[in-house]
Amino acid sequence: MAVADPLVPSLTIFGDSVSDVGNNNNLITLIRANFPPYGRDFAEHRPTGRFSNGKLAIDLTAEFLGFDTYPPPYLSEDEASLGSVLTGANFASGASGMLDATAHLYVSFLNTTNSN
Repeated sequence: MAVADPLVPSLTIFGDSVSDVGNNNNLITLIRANFPPYGRDFAEHRPTGRFSNGKLAIDLTAEFLGFDTYPPPYLSEDEASLGSVLTGANFASGASGMLDATAHLYVSFLNTTNSN
């Protein structure tokens, strides 16, 4: 059986933890999902950085569009090569937001926890 081409040539994702697939794993941040129980129902039953125990909506969207792999996290050292980025990449980062106040919440939290 021949595999059809995806319905679109590329899938690029921007967002927050709802669509982060592991970008935060490579950032200095408190907001990460690279430990159990995250990922227990995903492909290899290990944490990937997805804020879910399994697939995200963006993973299901990629499957629906006909992609045989998911767009890799842009900050991934192994997965995001030039070739893979041409067919899509995931730029989402957990706890990101449009407002500067979003980042200040976490800075305030870090300052209060480090002062003890």
